[in-house]
Amino acid sequence: MTQNKLVIRPALPEDAAGIAALEKQCFSAPWSEQAVAAELAADGAVFLTAWCGAALSGYAGYRAVCGEGYLGNVAVAPALRRRGVGRALMEALILQAERQNLAFLTLEVRRSNHAAIALYSGLGFRQAGVRPGYYTAPKEDALLLTLYFNGEEGNG
Repeated sequence: MTQNKLVIRPALPEDAAGIAALEKQCFSAPWSEQAVAAELAADGAVFLTAWCGAALSGYAGYRAVCGEGYLGNVAVAPALRRRGVGRALMEALILQAERQNLAFLTLEVRRSNHAAIALYSGLGFRQAGVRPGYYTAPKEDALLLTLYFNGEEGNG
């Protein structure tokens, strides 16, 4: 990634195939291209992509519902992990959520995904609960992590 600058931009409808391919690399239950396209077009959807040159390096997104932000998947190409792509995507999403005056952003993460938990914690997310058996293939609990804006923690 040192030769090409990382560029973060809004996801476009034509990015759906690349995002779906990245999903297959990253998740045991990946979204299909049709599901990705539907998410990108959904009301309140904010999805960003990360590009290193012409290569899709990652993506992340949330849906804004009633002034609250619910993060879906955050994915980084396996070869580019631990190089700042996920942090750049999350920082851009957090900025967007603040611009939308959302009360919070929240997400689920596998209890065993220590790298992601460290990333989210470093960005200010705090554990708000546990969802037992949330994930399948393999079955695992999810930690519910939330980043509150404007001191709103516990007022939701």
